[in-house]
Amino acid sequence: MLIDVHAHMLSKAFDGDRDAVLERNKDVIIVENGVNYEDNVRALALAKKYTNVRAALGLYPTEVVRLSDEMFIDNLKFLEKHKEEMVAIGEIGLDLQEIESITLQRDRFVEIVELAKKLGKPVIVHSRKAEKEAVEALESVGAKKVVMHCFCGNMKLVKRIEDNGWYITIPALIETSKHFQVVAERVSSNQLLTETDSPHLNPIKTERNEPKNVFVAIKKIAEIKKCDIDEVMKNIFMNAQKLFFV
Repeated sequence: MLIDVHAHMLSKAFDGDRDAVLERNKDVIIVENGVNYEDNVRALALAKKYTNVRAALGLYPTEVVRLSDEMFIDNLKFLEKHKEEMVAIGEIGLDLQEIESITLQRDRFVEIVELAKKLGKPVIVHSRKAEKEAVEALESVGAKKVVMHCFCGNMKLVKRIEDNGWYITIPALIETSKHFQVVAERVSSNQLLTETDSPHLNPIKTERNEPKNVFVAIKKIAEIKKCDIDEVMKNIFMNAQKLFFV
């Protein structure tokens, strides 16, 4: 009943032992997030190979701004073509740490979200240093099925996310992150999901992250909310099932 809604098992960090890692994480449902065309193709293949892997197909902000208009349209067509093979569109979003200008990435982000609405798919959203802009963009198109991945915005924005009926992921990093501890405390259990962003965001900085570490997040959520671990695990799985698999 463990689920990691945001992982990158195709990262080069797993090139030496990917099969072994996936074997020891076989009890976790892993949503593999694509970041560009090549990654999306590989994510589809990974989901076919492993019964516990689901594909989310996306265009990362730094990738999306490199595309010509024609290439961007081709990528949208690819997403639509494979709508039955993916559970979500992600990783998509906005980034003002790596990209200075908001205009092009915002316009294309909105187009992708509109496609997701048309296809009835959730979006998994990256919003680094652009939390307010991402929330506003999603609101502008009336997005309903939204997962805010590793959301580091302030609590006013967290409240807007909750009021919009969207989901916030809690990473294993909650073990050491005061921000995510507060998020877990304030947000309803019915709007929480778990992630690792593997191989990134391990609470132990010297180690590579793996999907099974979502259990670290579950234990911490249970501690913060003063409830049973099994209850948290079941609730998060039900949230994910409702969003991705129903």
